[in-house]
Amino acid sequence: MKYIAMLLLAFSMTAASKPAPIEHFAAKAAFVNMKISPDGKHLAFTYEDEDQVKLGVMNMKTKKGVYSFSMGPNREAAQFWWVNNKRLMIQSQRITGWLDGQQPYPELFTVNYDGKKRELMWDFQRAYIRPVSLLDDDPDHVLVTKHHFTDNFSGKLQRLNINNGKMNYMEDTPKMKGGSKSRITFIGVDNNDVPKLAVERDPMDEDDFYDDVSYLHYKNQQGEWAHLSLPKIRKDRPTLSPHGFSLDNNKFFFSSNHDLDHNGNTGFFEFDFKTNEIKLLFRHPDVDIAGTIYGKDGEVIGATYEPGYPEYYYIEDEVAQPEITLHKQLRSSFKGQEVRVGSYTKNKKMTTLYVYSDQNPGTFYLFDRSNNNVEFISKRMPDIEPSQMAKVEPFTLEARDGLKMYGQMTIPPGKELKNLPLIIYPHGGPYGAIDTWGWESRPQLFASRGYLVLQLNYRGSGGYGEDFQEAGHTEWGAKMQDDLTDATLWAINQGYADKDRVCIHGVSYGGYAAMHAVVHEPDLYKCSIPDAGIYEVELQWKKADSFKGNPKARKKYFDIMFGTHEDEAVLNARSPAMNADKVKAALLLVHGTEDVRVPIDNAYFLEEKLQEAGKPYDKIYKKDGHGFQKIPYRIELYEKMLAFLDEHIGQ
Repeated sequence: MKYIAMLLLAFSMTAASKPAPIEHFAAKAAFVNMKISPDGKHLAFTYEDEDQVKLGVMNMKTKKGVYSFSMGPNREAAQFWWVNNKRLMIQSQRITGWLDGQQPYPELFTVNYDGKKRELMWDFQRAYIRPVSLLDDDPDHVLVTKHHFTDNFSGKLQRLNINNGKMNYMEDTPKMKGGSKSRITFIGVDNNDVPKLAVERDPMDEDDFYDDVSYLHYKNQQGEWAHLSLPKIRKDRPTLSPHGFSLDNNKFFFSSNHDLDHNGNTGFFEFDFKTNEIKLLFRHPDVDIAGTIYGKDGEVIGATYEPGYPEYYYIEDEVAQPEITLHKQLRSSFKGQEVRVGSYTKNKKMTTLYVYSDQNPGTFYLFDRSNNNVEFISKRMPDIEPSQMAKVEPFTLEARDGLKMYGQMTIPPGKELKNLPLIIYPHGGPYGAIDTWGWESRPQLFASRGYLVLQLNYRGSGGYGEDFQEAGHTEWGAKMQDDLTDATLWAINQGYADKDRVCIHGVSYGGYAAMHAVVHEPDLYKCSIPDAGIYEVELQWKKADSFKGNPKARKKYFDIMFGTHEDEAVLNARSPAMNADKVKAALLLVHGTEDVRVPIDNAYFLEEKLQEAGKPYDKIYKKDGHGFQKIPYRIELYEKMLAFLDEHIGQ
């Protein structure tokens, strides 16, 4: 791609500065998200503390903390909202991880910003609720949809009292068109908090996946509920993700792939309430619609997508132009960085901004729309100095079977992109997960010490359409592994990497891929650092908390991963530990002894097989969970990894 070609001609001619200390890369995020109160007097924020995400409140005048909320043992703050000047609504959930298979068991509660009057709103035991509107002009209520099991989890609009948890059913909910198994999955209110559009899914015959029907319920010009079937030209059920309304409430925007004859990537659509017509506004050839751009009143002004770098599509609507112009101006004010507009005060004068890039982990600002003044609040990672960080450059390549794949390289500062020691760093998940452009601690750590880091969104990753994700089904240790091999060879053949100095490292599924790489391609990699990996697939789901009490789900997931849940020859061939005799690379095994997602029994079993085969290895085990969370352990791990890399692929 052109990004890479340019880099071959341009690289830093200045002497590399001293790299940042390991401790800076091992640190937790001081801030994860921020929202300003309606009156602008307080700021609520989430932050990382050990393995939890907690919530705090800051006084905007004094810039001092007011209160810090703990969610309880093994729980974290998942979402939060200001519901009036004094009260917050917080959704907490059980801490879960990759390959978990466990329910998050969320709870919704409200509390004053000083920690007083904490009240449980909903425990999600037999039903779940979804916030619809915070009702700016009603300080005591919010709108939610309630999805109860007795209603087949079909949504009904309710007014929730944030002081006592009482709900009142709202009659203005559309009646379902489908059969007894049909359900309303979404109800949207317009910018005046009037219910105006809903989505219904009817499975028809539950044993026939291909006869599903999706309905759009909408308010017609007479203010009455009407409906239409979402058209589709293929057998499979299409995806549909609501985005919101135009400023004048005459259009509703959503992303979908209903217009395709295959399970391709989503496009950005509008539904016109005047004509009752659906129109495709934009679709990228390869990538899904990633997010929504909103104006100050919650109206949709565009969408985001990421074909390498983040990009934007703005709607062509005259009423949206002032907000679109402001959004473009904000982007131009932070050259080379991305801007996310956050929460607003009630008078729409103040809003939070989140600015990030490949070199900047994230910075929070307060923007005053009345005078265009931007006030610094805090850095996400205060110790990280962006000028010391590496650039991240996207690329594309074709797999051996012709599949187009996207990825990115973190390039060592001050180094020419030529014959560099290479670390392949596959993401976890694997299904639906994706590596996106931005700052990430481990690739930046490695790049700061002179290593080129390659991350590939191999088949099975999310963000490129259902077909791309489903291309990874049954391909654990097979085509998914071949994709990583192809990316490694691509970097070598392009001249970016030294073929004799290649290592692979990953966490969770990435740990599996790192270990399987050195039995799948034993001559390609000089070393491997598998972290929290699965090494014997049947052992994993006998010991882990994944799918406990649900053998049907376990069998289904095995079939998705390997194409079988009972063929021992296939399962053994895809289990790295069962092929330990093929290993030639140096190994550093990393695992937490308290990991319940991928139990350390995997590592113990791998050790046994390596010892039986007479293969040497090093290891670092700590009393920690799935991926080291304790900072001292992270520092020790990073020091050990760097020493290991220096020994085997360093200069």
